[in-house]
Amino acid sequence: MNPHKVCFLIYPGVASYDVAGPAQAFAVAGKDRYSVTIASVSGGLIESDCPGVSFGSVSAAEITGQIDTLVLPGGLNAPTAARGEALLGTVRRLAAQADRIACVCTGAFLAAEAGILKGKRAATHWRYCDEFAERFADVALERDRIWVQDGTIWSSAGVSAGVDLALALIETDHGVATALGVARELVVFLKRPGGQSQFSTVLSGQMADAGGPLEQLLAWVANNLNADLRAEVLAERVSMSPRTFVRTCVSRIGLTPAKVVEKMRVQAARESIEQSDTPLGVIATRYGFGDEQRMRRAFQRNARITPREIRARFRI
Repeated sequence: MNPHKVCFLIYPGVASYDVAGPAQAFAVAGKDRYSVTIASVSGGLIESDCPGVSFGSVSAAEITGQIDTLVLPGGLNAPTAARGEALLGTVRRLAAQADRIACVCTGAFLAAEAGILKGKRAATHWRYCDEFAERFADVALERDRIWVQDGTIWSSAGVSAGVDLALALIETDHGVATALGVARELVVFLKRPGGQSQFSTVLSGQMADAGGPLEQLLAWVANNLNADLRAEVLAERVSMSPRTFVRTCVSRIGLTPAKVVEKMRVQAARESIEQSDTPLGVIATRYGFGDEQRMRRAFQRNARITPREIRARFRI
């Protein structure tokens, strides 16, 4: 079987990890499975957004015939670069040759500006979601997804999510065993499914309350998920009345204390389910659900998937 042809289209200021991360994943999968080419409008050495890091590239004019996967990586200047006619013309030409298109991070701006994402669902880096939505009203932006697939168009959130996207592509091409093998080789902590949030509940809360009374509390809760985490107990830890604590949590984080705790428990339990063979009942107890049925209901509320469905997906 001929290796799957992957072409990265890069440009000045491209994010180095948006190229190197996915490319490394394809390389680890094996040269018998993937053949990777890096192209640019004119070819030559292309400077990335990382000082001192450049990529050699061939001229896009040399890319003829079928491309199995066209990868459009992002970069800080991608929203501006996407307005360049030479780059846009090249995106359109290569896209017409490609069976599948993968946008990494702000690479979605290139695809959207070229009209490739019209009427499609897509993801991009959280920081650029507002700008993207304003510029491309004809694209169904899914703001909180790690990666999104809509037919032959794939797109991902920022930076490390490009590796998650590459792993998803590898799984589609060669199965979950190969994808998990690549993840292990890369020492990736977890092969995340596309529906996972771009932010962990802990990080989101800590950012929302940076320097505030809830920042450290959330870190404590994350390490004590099987403890008594009722609102009145947590309120006492931060020296607030229960009513004041609930009001503070909602105003600063946007969720009630009970919802924050449930989301954190679901996130921690999900990682354990995906990475281990620990019985679901044990996981339910470990993370404070009490029993498997309560855990299942919490997963359905927060992730629209059951623990058993997750376990089946990640079992080789």
